[in-house]
Amino acid sequence: MKMDIHRQSKHISYKGNNLFIEETSLLELGEKFQTPIYCYSIKQIRENFLELKNSFKKIKPIICYAVKANFNKKIIDVLSKIGAGMDVVSGEELKLSLECGVDRKKIVFSGVGKTEQEIKYAIKKNIKQLNVESEEELSEINLICLYLKKKINVSLRVNPDIDAGTLEKISTGRSEDKFGISKNKILKIFKKYKSNKNIKINGLSIHIGSQINKLDPFKKAFKKIKNMIENLKKEGFVCETLDLGGGVAIDYDDSKTLKISDYAALIEKIFSDLNIEIILEPGRYMVGSSGVLLSKVVRTKKGENKDFLIIDAGMNNLIRPSLYNAFHKIIPVKKSKKERKYDVVGPICETSDTFLKNMKIQEMKKDDYLVICSTGAYGSCMASNYNLRGLAKEIMIDGKKIFET
Repeated sequence: MKMDIHRQSKHISYKGNNLFIEETSLLELGEKFQTPIYCYSIKQIRENFLELKNSFKKIKPIICYAVKANFNKKIIDVLSKIGAGMDVVSGEELKLSLECGVDRKKIVFSGVGKTEQEIKYAIKKNIKQLNVESEEELSEINLICLYLKKKINVSLRVNPDIDAGTLEKISTGRSEDKFGISKNKILKIFKKYKSNKNIKINGLSIHIGSQINKLDPFKKAFKKIKNMIENLKKEGFVCETLDLGGGVAIDYDDSKTLKISDYAALIEKIFSDLNIEIILEPGRYMVGSSGVLLSKVVRTKKGENKDFLIIDAGMNNLIRPSLYNAFHKIIPVKKSKKERKYDVVGPICETSDTFLKNMKIQEMKKDDYLVICSTGAYGSCMASNYNLRGLAKEIMIDGKKIFET
């Protein structure tokens, strides 16, 4: 039976018949802590950051981790200590980042629905910039700055009308999506705020979606944004900063994903001649492959036409499969040779609480352990207490060291 997870994480692998995360046995973790448990490899997170950083040869982008992917304090701490900034989308994410000691001049505040209270907080904390999503938001920021007698850098998020070819619910760069300002309005806004004493428009921002596995959508969007910068320059406006967002896919199902080196080379090819500061906002890429959700078999159930593997993790712990029909590989913690097909389901009283259907896996029994792979992003952070089932514990692994968070 082939269970290759190397492409998803270098640090989650079998040693003999037992599954390990770094140097720590997942079987021992299941017996030590109550499942379900989110387990993250610190080494994998560090390596993902350094792979992205070191792929650039001509420019040195500011890499701002998208906190929405996973707001675990230890993850923020690990990344900030090796030079990462943060991309936040709420006042609480901003507050958490500052509490974790992140350099405020490496914090970018994005999001279409910033409240007046959140905007005030960001301005008072003197963060790097606000990525503005509308003319209306910009007008509100102007009034707040006037009231506070402070000035803030803002970057205009452009909606480039690019279809990234990703899932409908995680596409953000099309004209019908709620994000960003129409590219046709950008010059007018620059002109309007040219002499404004409260707001400095320092550049542009773009983000076209998530889980993008081809270079072409990025290439189209990047070329559009470069043309806009060059046209603004002809009108006498200087863009000091360009935020290119995130969106790079990770491998969930052994399908082809783009190489980070190719992504970096594309950015350098298009933008290295502009003498402009580049910001990147990776989230899923940084942490997705680092995590697994460790779960125990509650029981097996023989149905009329199929067998069910009922586990103690549910859609309240990992909602992506029920929300997006997202695929996550599921593998046993202890390997054996006999195989069987199951529908792998959780305990929640919803038919949609299903992780995989007709999955061929080894035959399993009550109290056996399995893991749901690539759950470091958009797993724990989207969890709920639905059915009054508690949140899964989160632990960080560094070699043989275990950190409860």
